[in-house]
Amino acid sequence: MRARLYLISAMLWLGLCISLSSHSQTNPKYDLSQTPVLYTVGYAHLDTEWRWDYETTINTFLKSTLDDNFDRLITYPDYVFNFTGARRYQMMKEYYPVRYRELKKWIHRNRWFVSGSSVDECDPNVPSPESIIRQVLYGNNYFRSEFGKESVDFMLPDCFGFQAHFPSVLNHCGLKGFSTQKLGWGSAVGIPFNIGNWVGPDGEGIVSALNATTYTGRIQSRLDTSTYWSARVLENGKKYGVYADFRYYGVGDVGGAPREEDVQNAVESLYETDSKIQVYLCSSDQLFRDLTPEQVTSLPVYSGDLLLTEHSAGSITSQAYMKRWNRKNELLAQAAEPLAVMADYLGAIPYPRERLNQAWWLVLGCQMHDILPGTSIPSAYEYAWNEEVLAMNIFASVLKSSAGAVIRAMDTRSMGVPVAVYNPVSIEREDVVDVHLSYPDGTPDYVKVIGPDSIEVPSQVVSSSKTTLHLLFLAKVPSLGLAIFDIQPAKKPSVLTTSLRAGRLTLENDSYRILINTSGDIYSIVDKRLDKELLSGDLQLAFLKEHPSHWPAWNMDWDERQQPPAGFVEGPAKTTLIENGPVRATYKLQRQSRNSMFTQWIQLAAGEAGKRIMIHNEVTWQSRGVSLKATFPLTSANDYATYNLGLGTIERSINHAKKYEVPSREWFDLTDRSGKFGITILEDCKFGSDMPNDSTLRLTLLYTPTTNAFHDQATQDWGIHEFSYGIYGHAGDWRTGLSEWQGKAVNQPFIAFEASSHPGFLGKSISLASVDTSQVDIRALKKQESGNEWIFRVQELFGESVSDVTLTLPGLILSGSEVDGQERKIAEISPEKGILRFNLSPYELKSFRVKVKSFYDSLTPAVCNPMVIIYNEGVVSADTNRKEGGFGAEQLTFPAENFPGELLVDGILFELGSYDGKQKNSMACNGQKILIPKTGRYNKLYILAAAERDTSGIFRTGRSKKDFAVQAFNGNIGQFDNRVWDRFGQVTGMETGFIKRDEVAWFTMHLHNDTANLPYRFGYIFKYALDVDSSMGSIQLPEDPSVKVFAMTLADNPYDDITLLQPVYDDFTGRKPMVLAEDHYVTDDLEPISSTDVIHRRTVQELPINVTTMDYADIHLPNGVTTFYLSSEKDSGTESWIPVPVSMVCNGMYDLMPGDLVRDTWTSEGEGRLVMDLQKEIDIDSLHIFTASDVARGRQWFSVWGRTGEGTPEFTGDPKEGGWTFITFPRPLNVWGKGTALHRILSEQPNRFRYLMFISEASGHGPVYFREVDVFEKEK
Repeated sequence: MRARLYLISAMLWLGLCISLSSHSQTNPKYDLSQTPVLYTVGYAHLDTEWRWDYETTINTFLKSTLDDNFDRLITYPDYVFNFTGARRYQMMKEYYPVRYRELKKWIHRNRWFVSGSSVDECDPNVPSPESIIRQVLYGNNYFRSEFGKESVDFMLPDCFGFQAHFPSVLNHCGLKGFSTQKLGWGSAVGIPFNIGNWVGPDGEGIVSALNATTYTGRIQSRLDTSTYWSARVLENGKKYGVYADFRYYGVGDVGGAPREEDVQNAVESLYETDSKIQVYLCSSDQLFRDLTPEQVTSLPVYSGDLLLTEHSAGSITSQAYMKRWNRKNELLAQAAEPLAVMADYLGAIPYPRERLNQAWWLVLGCQMHDILPGTSIPSAYEYAWNEEVLAMNIFASVLKSSAGAVIRAMDTRSMGVPVAVYNPVSIEREDVVDVHLSYPDGTPDYVKVIGPDSIEVPSQVVSSSKTTLHLLFLAKVPSLGLAIFDIQPAKKPSVLTTSLRAGRLTLENDSYRILINTSGDIYSIVDKRLDKELLSGDLQLAFLKEHPSHWPAWNMDWDERQQPPAGFVEGPAKTTLIENGPVRATYKLQRQSRNSMFTQWIQLAAGEAGKRIMIHNEVTWQSRGVSLKATFPLTSANDYATYNLGLGTIERSINHAKKYEVPSREWFDLTDRSGKFGITILEDCKFGSDMPNDSTLRLTLLYTPTTNAFHDQATQDWGIHEFSYGIYGHAGDWRTGLSEWQGKAVNQPFIAFEASSHPGFLGKSISLASVDTSQVDIRALKKQESGNEWIFRVQELFGESVSDVTLTLPGLILSGSEVDGQERKIAEISPEKGILRFNLSPYELKSFRVKVKSFYDSLTPAVCNPMVIIYNEGVVSADTNRKEGGFGAEQLTFPAENFPGELLVDGILFELGSYDGKQKNSMACNGQKILIPKTGRYNKLYILAAAERDTSGIFRTGRSKKDFAVQAFNGNIGQFDNRVWDRFGQVTGMETGFIKRDEVAWFTMHLHNDTANLPYRFGYIFKYALDVDSSMGSIQLPEDPSVKVFAMTLADNPYDDITLLQPVYDDFTGRKPMVLAEDHYVTDDLEPISSTDVIHRRTVQELPINVTTMDYADIHLPNGVTTFYLSSEKDSGTESWIPVPVSMVCNGMYDLMPGDLVRDTWTSEGEGRLVMDLQKEIDIDSLHIFTASDVARGRQWFSVWGRTGEGTPEFTGDPKEGGWTFITFPRPLNVWGKGTALHRILSEQPNRFRYLMFISEASGHGPVYFREVDVFEKEK
């Protein structure tokens, strides 16, 4: 009833609005060569997650954005509003369907504009160019399908700098404009222009409004007569002949609507006769639509980075696992999509467009500009980690099922175990295959590996057991292709050898000789091809002090970058040679430093893979106030290094005050000034680096800054991290050395599958797509979003023109078009004899849509027979009736509006139960027998199921039984190590990360209880498979009603007979809990005996209470109170605990006296203690503690303790064990700049003490912090 009343009210208001809107703007057409126009964009900035999570965004911020703007739109007929992010609109549709219908009407009337083109306002630095393309492709596709609208701009008011390639990507997407206001936050190059052309490495660019002013900007008077804005508009006209400028106004960061007084002033700037300029209240893309081509060419031009000096620096490393999983998802998608295209092309499995798009939407949503950069609250990452793992689960399932179809068409006949090796990179390459094989009937004594050309390849057994074998072998696999290898049992070891050998802390092959010292650092790399030492010093892991003055997860400060490292990971290292053979040799190194543990595997391989030295890392990280950097002191020297952007490269100089931490992708390179040789640093998930001098590069691995605001970030990234980096020496520059392909090999290792033995028309080796030059890469291969043609994206890699490039596919290309990133036609193309030839200018990115001739042979889809099952429970409910039973004690249900009637998963069709308010839709397992037909074609029974909790069930088939796990219907399926907090805001433990691996067949992003939607409470149904045949007669389900079955399908599926021989995404199986190195004296079981009131001001004069000389502890009184300070001084490596007299804190003065500064013993590690001896026990009424807050220092918080008794107490160790009483623990302040604070501690029960002690854990605050402590005795 309430929804109906709301809809009627809304319709009445709409009618009123129509009657009031006769004076409304109707897209005026201005001649910008003569008429001065200020394009004014009303906007509400919403951080989908930041210092809140999705639940708050959905329950509060989206609702207020809708309601507040509906009010403004009705009240002010000339008001228009812009809002970005297709997935935010998707949330509106999911959670507020009535309001969403009203929203559609406002959008249709051009009063509310869908803006920015993207799925969400994303980070532009960590996502790949392909991700940005998908942001636009899927974002605008949503806008078109839902509203019949599209945006032609990319709108990023709030993010943390931009790299030089960004305009090239946006141009490729067919967009016309870009806007931001973030360059005002300390752009390293200033703001190049207000409106102009930002041009990328490929020479293509986009019109950009780079000085749009703050998105929370006010309109405090008429804009049309504003001196400031008139001057800006007229200046553009005078300089460039374009009388236009662009600005935001509105609110942030929680959505809503622009302030009413600003809207009123905006609309009062229209239609006036005394206007200096015209004010156009418009969409965010209107300016870019209005500019003529001639006007665009007249605007100023800038090319290069637009990074923020401080604000870009930390955010390219913070929350390392978000960045790792984003990269891994991008790579999984890049690997899975070509296989899915091929499986569809062969006729085996329809292209799973919907599942791929679901996974992409999850990834793109996590790229939001506070989530991926690592600046959100901890709970936000619990959602984001789960979404990343869910996306990896889906991409991996598509990859495996599609590979099964393609491999079925290959000739896998063998004398041993057939292994199909997939190369996801678009160049033929030789690399190491690392597999774990199972031999249920017993592992052979020896094996040899035969390639697709029937020639043996080098192999190496790493370890074996009675039924398992860990094997390495070298494989050469074609571009984006698969090749079949035969793992044959042998009577003797393989006699094939290579030049690879290992000695005492040495590794050597044809390319390198590597020496490792006892500390665990590589100290020499001789490039044997160049006959040259590559290192000028040891490769060390360095700790850099990180105490940013503001915005801890975002920023790094130049002052600290100029200092030498705070320390290094030091030895002696525990060293073990764990692999030694003809394929790969590996040294394992283990060390500890600064509360963290470091395990490294230094690897050198044979063959082409041996041209790079790989260092794999596992770091159990719990260091504070530092970053961890891999340092590379090199013999190559140059004032500029080259950084890969993902679309082109850029040269950047040695560190300086405006640029000292920069992003890159997969590799960066230092080629010697001579041009004769260079060294490339490779990485698999790290983005930040710096160049402190002309011969040193440093890759940033982890970043945990000291904080004085955003206190959760003081322990960010604590957990167990895995990552890899490599060193690659080459002759000439990075082009000659083909560094791009080395980076790709590190990021896209071979993927191996065990297959069954069968003939196949594709033969033993197949390339899904290839080009005939190493100068061009195939960046993407997918099906088009609306149709059956193939989409290819190709890019020139060297920054040099290339002509007559040939693209070859398994089938002949019949026709096609060049398209933009949104897959819209640009021009026809004419294939030659089924082959596409094209030219590319330097770094050019091109996309093609092609129609491919049917293959000469084909496969057939799996035969599916959905089974009729008897449902006995309802676990689905409608929004209008949520009381429909459900899972477990909470009676949670899946939302009917999202629940599917059928699913096609990996080519298998499932029919699910319906919901009409009465019917049941799940079968609780009570040992039911499911009859198996005695006739028909089938080899598998597929089951869609979920359980109330993670459990296992026994499925009985005939005389056999199978016990397998069934995952819970809700909760998280994956998490990184997660901090556990106490009520005082301290980290007291770590929840161990996990990744559940059952294949997700369907998911929903909210659940129901009996009264409400539960936003962002994920629900899942999983796909399971049993081998069956007609002799079984029946299958008996588990006797466990917590297991719910939703569908069953009998299938003859020849494509589900392969086994992945390594994980294709992170596997946390067997992950050990991380034990905290820090102990806390204040624990959850302690109750303070006093209350604390904290008041923070800029100056001591602004505090409501002054320091005094009339308190009991003042040194001018005869009470004889003494005060001293102790510190562990871990920064200097000592544990001295030497008392330092500091009577200054009881002298009745806040300001320091001459000489006081030299007593400042503040440290970033260890702890500090201030102790007061009152000389006798007194009843304390209150304490006034005056502290000097300084954002440049560590956590400014402390606990207060008291002790009674005669004699000298113990001042070190755990105060509880020393007989001290816990008084209170004031919460830490959020400190910006410098200031002062009063901590007023009031006794709530008798506090009789002789000694008082103030302890700052994990950072030692000296007397410069404690400016005055006033102690007040109770009146007698």
